[in-house]
Amino acid sequence: MTHLSHKSALSFSGKIILGASCLLMSHFAFSDATVVYEQSSGTNQSINSMQIKEGKIRFTPPNQNDNFSLYDSNTGSLTHVDVTNKQYLVMGEDDIAKQANQAKKQMDSMRQEMMKRMKDMPPEQKKQVEQMMNNHLSRVEAQKTPPKVEQKNTGKTESISGIECTVHESYIDGIKNNELCVASPEKMGLSSQDAQALMAMQGFMKRMQKVAQSMMGNNAASADIQGIPLRTKLFAPDGSVKLETHLKSISNDAVSADKIVIPADFAAMQMPTMPGM
Repeated sequence: MTHLSHKSALSFSGKIILGASCLLMSHFAFSDATVVYEQSSGTNQSINSMQIKEGKIRFTPPNQNDNFSLYDSNTGSLTHVDVTNKQYLVMGEDDIAKQANQAKKQMDSMRQEMMKRMKDMPPEQKKQVEQMMNNHLSRVEAQKTPPKVEQKNTGKTESISGIECTVHESYIDGIKNNELCVASPEKMGLSSQDAQALMAMQGFMKRMQKVAQSMMGNNAASADIQGIPLRTKLFAPDGSVKLETHLKSISNDAVSADKIVIPADFAAMQMPTMPGM
């Protein structure tokens, strides 16, 4: 097996999570389908696609070119495929949780080592390090108190690519965080297999995102809205829209079977351990 550096693996993981999170805001499909959605952030715009077949969902995270990711609802795993280097990395929830636990242990070890070194530091440097550590500890303490997450069904409806959806708003500690226009699988004409795969992926990605956010010291809060969002707006604390996605088009043409498998000549990469562990 090919080993992947810790930094590269985290980069892959981040791209997978971010790319998949965007898809969750605007995807749906039929038995075989190709979904195209548009994403905008400031002046930047991107077009991304997703294909679904036999309980598997293939998507291309933003700025990944030929590389792609594959979610398998049958095994509950997510695979990043590096086409350029003919490698792939399989990630499960246990893998992500293990990395998060390793990261926490490493941070604790680094903090203890820094405390030892501070004894020999000049007063000015010692003061700077103490300030830095206090700021970090303040963030850690803040994390222990879960933010208050509220969601509101506005009752308003919209039509996105000809499909009716209902507008929901989510608030974190009283501040509007996102706005989703959600449709039920029934309204979208999904097959039961497609609906199960999409809902499984939605739950998987939400849990992965929480773990990833906790690794970075961010509050892992999200609303639990049932259904598939066809449009979303993510808001900055000042109320401005920082990211918007919406369904652009969908085709239910057959998806080739080779789109949902890993090429036989690609090498598997191992999830790395944290340096020094």
